[in-house]
Amino acid sequence: MKKYVLIILGISVAIGITAFISISNKKQSTDELNKNSKNLANDSIPLIVMGSFLNLSEDITLDSLKIKLENGSVFCTKDISKSLQDKFKLIKEPKSIQLGKFNFTSRKDLVITTLDSVNQQFLAKKVEAINFFKDPSKYPLWLPYESDDFDFQKEITTYTHTGVTAITRRTGPVLNTKGIDFYLANIFPFFKNRELVHISNEVSNQDSCVYETMKMKFATKTEHFEIFNRLKVNIVELTGNHNLDVGEQPYLNSLKWYKDHNMKYFGGGATPEEANKPLIIELKDKRKIAWIGFNELCPCGECADKKMGSNRYVEAKAKKLIDSLKNQVKVDYILACVQYGEVDSYSPTPNQKKICQKLIDFGADVIIGSQAHQAQEIALYKGKLIFYGLGNFMFDQIHRLGVRQAFFLECYFYNGKIIQFQPVYTFMNEERQPTPANNSEKLEIQKVVLKEYNF
Repeated sequence: MKKYVLIILGISVAIGITAFISISNKKQSTDELNKNSKNLANDSIPLIVMGSFLNLSEDITLDSLKIKLENGSVFCTKDISKSLQDKFKLIKEPKSIQLGKFNFTSRKDLVITTLDSVNQQFLAKKVEAINFFKDPSKYPLWLPYESDDFDFQKEITTYTHTGVTAITRRTGPVLNTKGIDFYLANIFPFFKNRELVHISNEVSNQDSCVYETMKMKFATKTEHFEIFNRLKVNIVELTGNHNLDVGEQPYLNSLKWYKDHNMKYFGGGATPEEANKPLIIELKDKRKIAWIGFNELCPCGECADKKMGSNRYVEAKAKKLIDSLKNQVKVDYILACVQYGEVDSYSPTPNQKKICQKLIDFGADVIIGSQAHQAQEIALYKGKLIFYGLGNFMFDQIHRLGVRQAFFLECYFYNGKIIQFQPVYTFMNEERQPTPANNSEKLEIQKVVLKEYNF
């Protein structure tokens, strides 16, 4: 789509739109708005409301958006200000702003822009409780558009990126007695329609393992690898510390299992060369995306320095790999994942910060920490996102608050880049099931990972 495709980012917003929707008619029901917007889906473009990660408001109504456009408390980019004035029948054009000058430390500002200008720095808001990226057919804000039609299914690829997975120890008995369906019940709905699904699996499969006797050496029964099939996993990260805990053969068996089940892996492998090899996937729009992975410290002797294992982080090696992807392979986007040294802290270590910034300086487009057993801070560096650690996705720890708090990321590729990283906050329950956080649990996680000094 061209730069006329609209999206909304802003100060606390809500928009009502299309030539067929009367903005002045406040009695018009949301059902009517949704019905009319569906009629526009074939020859229209969506308008999206967005703010910074620090803006914790998630939803805005159409009426509220119109009011905020009128009183100047919502920004837009200059190229769409006249269109917004006309569509909302405003007395004057709404305030405009350059996206590069948006205040990302603001907890209230919102801005409206074209879809092509939306980037990972912002979070989209729901409008009338509908998230465009999750339910475009019911999304109420569309603008008639005479150029090429926008087709969500053809142009946007959905992707989910998760934190630490180690199906072992105290989780094993839950699976033995209550089964996979029980274990996944609370998160399964989030994975039903995703096109790409990532896990960072730290444990190899071994059928003879006894969960109850495990302490710090881990293994997973092969039957419980079925969890990955249920979640439709197709990308496996192998930067973790425990994949060689029970020897080389179980590790090789795991690699074969992934291949047999059409799961591609990165960040580890049967040889040092395979471990350092990037995973490159061509999206449905023909853009090339690369995943690369590293392990900072290799505390369990798990790195592929001479044989199999995870890919050790070496600055010169990382730079060479990224240079090759950018300049020779010509990938459109690079996700760099790092198993850092573990720390019981919401804040990153100085070395985490250093490595993250180096990888971005080298050309990576987003950095995601894979090691964290508790959620860590989110940051912006040179306009690119850093997730220092997502916390436990599927692991057995519940012994303190931090290890129960986590989040995974619902992401959306468009025009060869991820334009949205939308966190889904989770809290490990007493049954050791990964579970969406309730409102109070979610707020507590946001308080510790969203700090103004990182933006």
